[in-house]
Amino acid sequence: MSALIARLLVAAAAAALVVLVIVIIAGGFFLDAGPLRLSAHHWRGPLMVAIAALLAGVLSNRSVVADIAAASWLFIEEHAFSFALVLAAAAAGVGVGYGTYAAAGADSSGYVSEAALIAAAEFSSDEPLARAVAWDNATTSTAPLGYRAGIETGELVPTYPAGLPLVMTSFRLLGGELGAYLVVPFLGGLAVLATYFVGARLHSRQAGLAAATMLATSPILLFQIVQPMSDVPVTAWWTIALLFALSPLPNAPVAAGGAAGLAILTRPNLVPLAAVVALAAANVPRVRAFHRLIGFLAGVMPAIGAQFLMQWRLYGSPLTSGYGTAGDLYSFATIAPNVRGYAQRLIEGETPVLVLTGAALVVLAVTRRDPGHTPHLKAALTLAVPASILVLASYLPYAVFAEWSYLRFLLPVFPLLFIVVGGLFVAALLRLPAPARAVVFLCALTAVGSFNVVRAREEQAFNMRRYDSRYLFAGRYLASALSPKAVVVTVQESGSVRYYTGRPILRWDWLDDLDTAVAALRGIGRHPVFLVEDWERPALLKKHARSVNAQLDWRPRAEFGEETRVFLYDPLDRTDPPRWHTDRVH
Repeated sequence: MSALIARLLVAAAAAALVVLVIVIIAGGFFLDAGPLRLSAHHWRGPLMVAIAALLAGVLSNRSVVADIAAASWLFIEEHAFSFALVLAAAAAGVGVGYGTYAAAGADSSGYVSEAALIAAAEFSSDEPLARAVAWDNATTSTAPLGYRAGIETGELVPTYPAGLPLVMTSFRLLGGELGAYLVVPFLGGLAVLATYFVGARLHSRQAGLAAATMLATSPILLFQIVQPMSDVPVTAWWTIALLFALSPLPNAPVAAGGAAGLAILTRPNLVPLAAVVALAAANVPRVRAFHRLIGFLAGVMPAIGAQFLMQWRLYGSPLTSGYGTAGDLYSFATIAPNVRGYAQRLIEGETPVLVLTGAALVVLAVTRRDPGHTPHLKAALTLAVPASILVLASYLPYAVFAEWSYLRFLLPVFPLLFIVVGGLFVAALLRLPAPARAVVFLCALTAVGSFNVVRAREEQAFNMRRYDSRYLFAGRYLASALSPKAVVVTVQESGSVRYYTGRPILRWDWLDDLDTAVAALRGIGRHPVFLVEDWERPALLKKHARSVNAQLDWRPRAEFGEETRVFLYDPLDRTDPPRWHTDRVH
């Protein structure tokens, strides 16, 4: 009887831990099923129930609880893939459920609009307005964020690489515009699942599961998986490339090269990471390294060649990207501030993982008993160390950014780093008594994941849809309200305006004389309007201090957004104020 009671108490403790995770992540819940009503809104209750149930189980029948705990470690190993699959689905579900579904700002609008271009069998677009005005930088001033002037006058070419838009195009052709927004969540789920498999190959299933947990709940991944940007996709492609490279199957190196090629097309500056994938492909036991390297090169070279050709066609040189040349982008002066900046972002964004790493190292240092069958970390470190060096070498000399979210640049190396941490964690657990391993494994990863999700919530990862909705609302409103002759004078909203409305834009930050430009547009029969975000107004006034139009001292036609507010002004209303109220769209 005591054995049955002990088992029931352990089950109750496990259920309480599940409720604890739900409360921490979702903030609580309420279930109403007729006479049965369950609710939990604070973490203390489930935690106390879990502890009390576990202690009562130990007091009831300690040997049964110990046997259950010891068997749980093998259960975790046997069902690690199922757990990883749930984590991958959950990460993808976050991207789908909390996705912005908006062509917002520079990056999102750039990728989504480039996918629309490719779907129309184009790699650039034409802006006739640039040939109708007289100022020198006409094409540049009519290029929205995410685009730049091409070789010909009026040609607008994408700033961003074509890798992500190419994948978006295939989804877009199948599922319409919505399909393009599902690419990042889908690849985010694949990144988590691939991390598990790579970890299982390099160390153990438990290490792979731990790494998958850390990646699936990483605040920066959750922040990026809801936005149509390239950070999560490039992470997925590099991890998938590693997975194929570690496979002994005959054609796996070619597949590894293909995945690495997609990663390069997505973010060309990380092309040196191909050497790490090649290293993994060449070191598979009992397989000839030379043949595998040839297969990898056969898979990756078409993408590298395509990238050079696209850069040559769009930017005039195979060695020039949409961002400019290497001399334009990199400087030794940025290394020191970026070392401090990325270190601070890692501490702020991955504190639970760092604590787990420190705890594992302490356990390994203070315990002398080695079980003798601990998997080695050599294989994981052989790949993680050079990959980390290469990624840091790509971004430390790059521009300095203040925002925490630029930790996303390091995301491609996170799977390997998390696998190393997972390996350390498992090695430390194997030094503990067998009944304690599964309990500590589950509790530690639950704590890491929970704190990660809380951190992601604090960084507004789950609020990005509302924050970016201003771009969607403004774009759709302007598409229906503006005349075909309208020209939208804007900067921050330029990419979304051009995508949603198809109207030409004029960037005031590239103009020398705003009032002269407005008069010139009217002279050719165009109707200029202003779309300005609240935080842009000081910069607009500073840039065009003598401009009458830059004052924006008349009633706006419409207002969008909540946290950040966007205003639509018609300069004609300055002398002839409208009789209607400002439209409020949110």
